[in-house]
Amino acid sequence: MERTKGVDIKEDTRPRWKKTGGGSLRLRGRIIKPGQVFRAHPYEIPDSFKDVVIAIDGQESVTEDKKVEAVALEYKLQPREGGGGWFDVVDTNGKRINEKACKRQAALDLIATLQE
Repeated sequence: MERTKGVDIKEDTRPRWKKTGGGSLRLRGRIIKPGQVFRAHPYEIPDSFKDVVIAIDGQESVTEDKKVEAVALEYKLQPREGGGGWFDVVDTNGKRINEKACKRQAALDLIATLQE
C-alpha cells in the first residue's frame, strides 16, 4: 500500500504517444513495446524512433518534414601512383570505387555503368 498522507499528487502534463512500429524503445529506464501508449516530452523521444511514434493528444507530430535532395555523384579516372597504365575510379568525395586497379578501358566501362 502506498503512502498518500502528505504527498501531493501532480497531474502529468506530458503528452501521450503511441508506438506503432516494430522494435523496442528504451525511454527513461522503461522499455516501450509496439502498440504501447506512454507519456513523454517530444525532446525525450530519440530521432531514430520519431517516425514510428504518433501523438495521441498534445502535439500533432514529432517529425519535422525535412527535404533531402539527392546529389548526383560524378566519377572520374585517376591514375595509380605506380604508373604502368593502371587507373582507379574515384567519386566526387575522393572515395575509390574499384577494389583492384583497372586498365583504362575497363575503368571507363565501370564509370559508364555507374552513371546509368
